[in-house]
Amino acid sequence: MRVVFVLPGLVPTPVGGFKVVYEYANRLVARGHQVTVVHPWHCHRPSSLRERIDARLWVARRRRNPRKTVTWHEIDPRVEMSVVVCPRPSELPPADALIATAWQTAPWVADATRDGGGGFYLIQHFEPWDDEEEVRATWKLPLHKIVISRWLEDLAIEMGEGPRTTWVPNGLDFDRFGVDASLEDRTPRVGALIHPYKCPEDVIGALSLARRRVPSLTAVTFGTRVRRDDLPEWIEYVRLPSPDQLRRLYNSCAIFLQASRTEGWGLPATEAMACGCALVTYENGGSREYATDGETASVVFDHGVERLAAAIVALLEDPAHLLALARRGREKAETFTWERSVEGLERVLAAAEGRV
Repeated sequence: MRVVFVLPGLVPTPVGGFKVVYEYANRLVARGHQVTVVHPWHCHRPSSLRERIDARLWVARRRRNPRKTVTWHEIDPRVEMSVVVCPRPSELPPADALIATAWQTAPWVADATRDGGGGFYLIQHFEPWDDEEEVRATWKLPLHKIVISRWLEDLAIEMGEGPRTTWVPNGLDFDRFGVDASLEDRTPRVGALIHPYKCPEDVIGALSLARRRVPSLTAVTFGTRVRRDDLPEWIEYVRLPSPDQLRRLYNSCAIFLQASRTEGWGLPATEAMACGCALVTYENGGSREYATDGETASVVFDHGVERLAAAIVALLEDPAHLLALARRGREKAETFTWERSVEGLERVLAAAEGRV
């Protein structure tokens, strides 16, 4: 099958949604499919002479070796990496399955497949911070929706799109994420992602409040940006950790804190769980896939740094419960295999082609 993913751009640093697409691409070519990932300069047509010049220069520079930009993720050499000015139908390669991966790319894919079918929409989040009406409109396009979490499926059903929606959860790479350090011997150390759109103030506030109660608490955070000026000196920060560094970071922690208030999924949370961290998380939509309060995680349903801090302290003061959550959380994370995800995606694509 010829499978084409249309991303909303080309990024030089890790982005969770892009990572999922590249994982699918790698695993689909390994299963014998022909896969292309399209990266546009922008999702709108250049409107001015300056934009047309900029777009052509951008494409010319990157067409020589688009893989050079994506140094943060290993791409199978059999995956075709394409760069285009914008994802208009004339710039997209022939496909049996053409897959939009963001709301900005969905109208282009719908336009390209309106006559022959084969149009899909991989939905990894609901993105109302852009233009909510525009985002909602893309959910109504005649594309088959593939959602990564049940709360997104529920949203599709509310919009009347249930018959054109299939749930296919994300997978985890267990060659990259696993337990190396004994769960019993971990110190009171908390890990977290620091990202401008993932409520960094709540991370900092919760860690600071928890440390007042547990002075032995240490913390390590990571992200793609430079260290924030307001990050306390006692909180470590690792910028752009390599896969090996990230695995060591997770394994150094007893607890992982996810403070984002809305998530399509929450990849770092499940990666940390696979590495043996007990998860403290806001209920944020995506967390429902893997975080059951008191069973696989400590879930904070009412947002607030005081409640996050209290959840961290409660686990540190009850090591037996912390250890139980870490063990059950790891078991839950291990159910999200990439084999399951790729097989689920294949079934959706094949059914649309009438092969099953």
